[in-house]
Amino acid sequence: MDPRDVLSGAGTRTHGGRFAAVGTRAVYLSATDSGAGKEVTARKARLGGAAQISTDKYPRVVYAVAVNLKTTLDLSALGSSQTANAIKAAVLAKNDLTASMDLARELEGEGIQGLLFPSVVGGDDNLIVYLANCSPKTLALKNEQQIIDQAKRIAAKHK
Repeated sequence: MDPRDVLSGAGTRTHGGRFAAVGTRAVYLSATDSGAGKEVTARKARLGGAAQISTDKYPRVVYAVAVNLKTTLDLSALGSSQTANAIKAAVLAKNDLTASMDLARELEGEGIQGLLFPSVVGGDDNLIVYLANCSPKTLALKNEQQIIDQAKRIAAKHK
């Protein structure tokens, strides 16, 4: 994947996902590389019925992303009331994304830029950023040139 496309939101626009209905331009970020690997593997398992490859063998490129959000919601800040727990249970259901997509439509419509939410697969916290509510400078790759240089070195070895 071209590093310039990583923050485009094209994947969620085409496929949707947790907290992003199909058509939503959003970017998923994870607090750690291992958390991101678990999320990707779980998504592949959900879409394909079984993970095609284990997390430790999944080929990936890790991007460091700088985030500058003004309006965010932290799902854990809902508290632990019966209503809050019911909402969290619905939007974090492991195999049903319907409630999370419904909430995402509301959040994006209200101008929320990002939602911090816990992993449902045992990873670390995740952040989804709704690009419709962000300026072009809200997200920036911190290691873009390093990734491009590494890709060029790999390509040169296989010529």
